Amino acid sequence: MILLALVAFSFTPMGHELRPPERPPNLGRAFFVGDMQHLVPQEKLPFAPSETATPVLDEAQTRLYAGTRDGIVRCRFRGATAWTFHAGGAILAAPAIDGETVYAGAGDGKLYALNRFTGALRWQLDIHEELTTQPAVSDGRVFVMSSEQSVTAVATDGKPLWKFHRDPPGGFTIRGDAAPRLAHDTVYAAFADGTVAALSPESGSAKWTRQVSGTGDYLDVDWIDAPENDKRIYVTSAKAGVVALDAATGEAAWTYALAGANHVAVEGPRVVAGGRGEVLALDRAAGTLLWRLELSKGRYPTQPVIMSGIVLVAQDRGPLLGIDLETGEARGAFDPGSGFSQPVYARPGVAFVISNAGSLFSLGLLP
Repeated sequence: MILLALVAFSFTPMGHELRPPERPPNLGRAFFVGDMQHLVPQEKLPFAPSETATPVLDEAQTRLYAGTRDGIVRCRFRGATAWTFHAGGAILAAPAIDGETVYAGAGDGKLYALNRFTGALRWQLDIHEELTTQPAVSDGRVFVMSSEQSVTAVATDGKPLWKFHRDPPGGFTIRGDAAPRLAHDTVYAAFADGTVAALSPESGSAKWTRQVSGTGDYLDVDWIDAPENDKRIYVTSAKAGVVALDAATGEAAWTYALAGANHVAVEGPRVVAGGRGEVLALDRAAGTLLWRLELSKGRYPTQPVIMSGIVLVAQDRGPLLGIDLETGEARGAFDPGSGFSQPVYARPGVAFVISNAGSLFSLGLLP
């Protein structure tokens, strides 16, 4: 199955370094598969495996850091595994790189700080809550979100600073949490009870809170985009849809109804969002619909990633899609057999993604 997919997308090996592959002629596709490496031993795969932690690349584009559900953080350098670190629980979200340190949250409730060149443990802090999102790092602080609906701030030396918590709502919620976003000297956080909060990075006190989902079940706000140069932030409520909020006050500027809205990304004049069975683009200023692409019935998309005019998004546990940002037209798909449950990591000309079967793929991005 993998071989057929590779042939279909003009397989071009990447050699031994994590560099953008040589580009073939543009035949209308958005990307082609460049290389594949098994990270998780195939004989150790569980039934119906799922990988949700996106790999991340350093600024020099020479070292790639990947965490997987087997609890291992790996550093790939020059086509080989340079080091591995075994955490005490599953790695459910992308690690974060800051200077010479890699920060990884794990399902065992611990935040790990690793030397990014050697993998040596600098420190670990037990937060006692399952860590489910990529850490956010700024000004000597690391911010992590837990499935127990707490945002915790930790100093980069491992000292706990503060915690902001909201009780989960009664009734039904959706698995998944919004990673904290840093912008406008504020930490923006969202919760399963439908609340969005603007927090002080220094103290964790709330500058404002806003209920965007109303009442009932499935109130979850599972994604935030907070562009630094925008006076608004954008969130997805599984019940209300896509909501643009004033970054300073939390007042709603517009709302677009989208059933099961779970992800949002802002690029230029467009807001790209996903919900139950569809991906769509909205006008950033007014929130009006620009285009819609239907997915398989009832399937949810992963977080859209936008690069060079292409939206890269997967149907959860299904194929990775390339979508034209301006028109919403599909420009190719790729499924290695196990599908994808994570966003891609993209840089100009190249992207990386891990399949549910624990295989790392590099993709050449076409103009």
